[in-house]
Amino acid sequence: MEVVVASGKGGTGKTFIASNLTYFIWREEGVAVGVDADAEAPDLLVALGGSRRRINAREVRESRKARIDPGKCTGCLRCFEVCRFNAVDVRGGVPSIIEEYCEGCGACAIACPAGCIDFYVARTGYINVDESAAGPIIVTADLEVGGRNTGDLVYLAKEEGRRLAWELGARHVVVDAAAGIGCPVISSLAGADLLIVVVEPTPPSLKGAKRLLDVAEQFRLRAYLILNKYDLAPDYAEKVAEELGIEVLGRVRYDRVVAEAYASMEPLLARDPQHEVSKTLTSIFKHLLECVLH
Repeated sequence: MEVVVASGKGGTGKTFIASNLTYFIWREEGVAVGVDADAEAPDLLVALGGSRRRINAREVRESRKARIDPGKCTGCLRCFEVCRFNAVDVRGGVPSIIEEYCEGCGACAIACPAGCIDFYVARTGYINVDESAAGPIIVTADLEVGGRNTGDLVYLAKEEGRRLAWELGARHVVVDAAAGIGCPVISSLAGADLLIVVVEPTPPSLKGAKRLLDVAEQFRLRAYLILNKYDLAPDYAEKVAEELGIEVLGRVRYDRVVAEAYASMEPLLARDPQHEVSKTLTSIFKHLLECVLH
């Protein structure tokens, strides 16, 4: 089954839950595949100790970019006037395209009276497959600097994760989604079997989770809740659970040991399996595997 861990807001502990869940599955079943779908800032592999070995790296070219033929350009600057993304550089008198800013919309080519603008397919990013130092196989969607089409990149990363799971005999794929509810998150949810919503007891987290659940409803996804750092505001944490109205898998308290595990690039379940937070996570994940993902 494909399990997406998301939050609707950054900083709630989503990758903390996703990395430890992936590690738990690997420890219990001997094989696990995780997909880092936060293409703009991937860190699932880092949370699992970094790469022990690179298995595969594939370049993805999905982005359309404009280019100007200086030999045909008359210097009318119509391209500069119509570009809404500030992607046309006119310094030096001859316009050129700033690739990182170009959205490939085609307005410049339509406006150009000299017909000197055409398009090419630029690198969107990479799909990397690594064996993590902690053990699980991690597929990373890694967006090129200034790149676009994160939804396409995430889709390709998930396809690779499913293929690897089939090849390795893994029963589950854990997808660590991006923050918010934009294109990469929508792509993460598409085709998934289950959503785990990670929240903290704050109003922005509650608002983000509500929006995330609205999106998940369009995909008819089963959703479950993990209250992270609940002890920072226990009463509000219960209000969050009540307002979201989905089954609570568990409550994880705030502890310095989590930050220490991050700093050491180790999943907490590997670094300190007897710690109270580790025991809480183990209980949550056992229930998830035995009662939800059976």
